[in-house]
Amino acid sequence: MDKNILRKVYLEKRKFISQAEYERRNQLLYQRLVELQEANQFKSIHIFIPIRKNKEADTFPFAQYLWSKKPNIEVVTAVSDLKSPVLHHVKITKETTFLENKWGIPEPLNGSPYAIEDIECVLVPMVVGSKSGHRIGYGKGYYDRFLRDCQTGTRFAGISLGPLLEHDLFSNHYDIPMHNMITPFETHDIN
Repeated sequence: MDKNILRKVYLEKRKFISQAEYERRNQLLYQRLVELQEANQFKSIHIFIPIRKNKEADTFPFAQYLWSKKPNIEVVTAVSDLKSPVLHHVKITKETTFLENKWGIPEPLNGSPYAIEDIECVLVPMVVGSKSGHRIGYGKGYYDRFLRDCQTGTRFAGISLGPLLEHDLFSNHYDIPMHNMITPFETHDIN
């Protein structure tokens, strides 16, 4: 199936999740993210800050957990270069303030630059993903470029509020497979 069609279908499905269900799924996802950290003991985790009005998976409570319970873990996020599909990475803290960019993505105003080679785990946003470890994002290629530049040992965890597809009918040679696929319903380890 075509990626653009799948992207449209799953973005549309997300709109119809009730607020109560959205909150329930995020709570379940939060628990799975804590379990991922406990199992791997990452020293640095790159998160994405959600566009809540689009009902994206909310990783921010997980960041707050890390800041309060695991203060030695560095929490990193991205700032988009609006002129080219490149992400710049910054360390954020509980004192960091955010401002929405032109796409409505909250981005840090006062984060400190962070070296990509020091990132141990990347939480990767997905519109939808498959149990084979492939994902569909928003189609601009920011994360694909970012993941290609990460160190060989960096773990990639695809994050979505919807269920995973059984089969992968959409991946191509540009796609970077995930190591874990995490939804409120399951954590699927790929390798």
